[in-house]
Amino acid sequence: MNPQVIMLQQSSGFRRLRFRTELEAGYRQRRASAVRDRARLVSAAGLLIFGIFILLDLATLPLELAQVTVAIRLAVTCPVIALVCWLSHQRWPGDLVFERLYTLAYLAGGLSVVAIIAAARLRDFPLPYEGMLLMLMFGYFAMGLPFFSASLVSALIILAYLVCELIIGLATHALMINLFFVLTANGIGMIGAWLTEYRHRAHYLDQQLIHQLHQTAAEESESKSRLISVASHDLRQPLNIISLNLANLAAASLPTEQQALVHRLQGTVGHFQRLLGTMLDISRINEGMIHPESQVIDLDVLLDQLIDLTVDHADLHNIRLHRTETKSELQVPADPQLLLRALMNLVFNGIDHSGGTEIRISVIQRQESVRISVSDNGNGLDPQLRGRVFEPFFRGAGKKEHSAGLGLGLAIVKELTEFMHGACGVSAAEGTGTTFWLDLQPQPLIPAHVPMAQQNAKLWSVTASPSGVPD
Repeated sequence: MNPQVIMLQQSSGFRRLRFRTELEAGYRQRRASAVRDRARLVSAAGLLIFGIFILLDLATLPLELAQVTVAIRLAVTCPVIALVCWLSHQRWPGDLVFERLYTLAYLAGGLSVVAIIAAARLRDFPLPYEGMLLMLMFGYFAMGLPFFSASLVSALIILAYLVCELIIGLATHALMINLFFVLTANGIGMIGAWLTEYRHRAHYLDQQLIHQLHQTAAEESESKSRLISVASHDLRQPLNIISLNLANLAAASLPTEQQALVHRLQGTVGHFQRLLGTMLDISRINEGMIHPESQVIDLDVLLDQLIDLTVDHADLHNIRLHRTETKSELQVPADPQLLLRALMNLVFNGIDHSGGTEIRISVIQRQESVRISVSDNGNGLDPQLRGRVFEPFFRGAGKKEHSAGLGLGLAIVKELTEFMHGACGVSAAEGTGTTFWLDLQPQPLIPAHVPMAQQNAKLWSVTASPSGVPD
């Protein structure tokens, strides 16, 4: 089955209450299962109703007639209903077989009502035909039988009633009046049953279409996830080898021109690594592969790791990187990998785009949060751009040769911070430097339950250089 088949069925309609072959079998199985569930409550209600009728028979009918009607109810109707109730709770028979037995139970109940009316006629105590009306309405609406099954069985019950009245000799005028009301009730029941099944079939198609589209989307997402994993490994490996070779060359005693070339190549490779990291990060976010795993973090240790991972890139561009002292007891509940990635993006943003010579990392305890700031002494930021710097693909007017980027770095910072229930922002004035900050909640967070497969998908390396941010 595929979405095209379902949509074709929806467009062509199903007024005859029949689907295409590949859909009909599934619907009937689903309907039969629903009938079995419904039968448990309906059969219990049926036993209660017929029990009340037994009491009414004993209280209102002549004793001779009451003995007959009660015997019919106790010998036929109630045992059939009790059997249906018992079978509805058993594994056997299957749902499709049970649906047929359920329909036969309706027929048995209807014929027992006809037998009671006939017994009363024979004893000159004519019972009204309201019992027939109640039985028809019960079969069509309370029992929830399929349209064709309910219509066929109801026709057989009405036919049996007509034959009994003719055999007993009910006057033609009275018989026609009775048949008029019985057939009218049957027509109402048929319309209601048709509308009900039509609505159920339409709902079934909608459910199947949603299921198929969801399954298709899940398969595509899994395929993309595999592609991302393969691309991350296959593309990073040669870049890491090139970086190691360039680092060895940079440490060697080379002529000035060759040393400058090596530095330029290191900058280019590092920039490409960050672009690649940006694309992989945003893909992971869009595919839902990144999930926070909160734990208590020692900020002093985390910031030392941040400096170690970014200082080489800062030295490459002659930028001094340092941080203020942090209280040794200052801790925050957050995901260490996501927080480190967000801070690395901010630091690389300052290195690549600030135009300054110094970047300072600081942490302060605020009244309701812990704020981590990354400040530079560069060109600052146009106040009109502050509200847009965290937008995806927003790129400012970078002037440095190495400033070209995708405009996703700060957007990733915003996404990662929100994953940790934090907030981020920027404060700057043109010509006086820029400060980007992250605010983390001080109270402990409750880690979300993450399936093992998603946990494995999230374990991406933070040692590779992250993306650059807006140009």
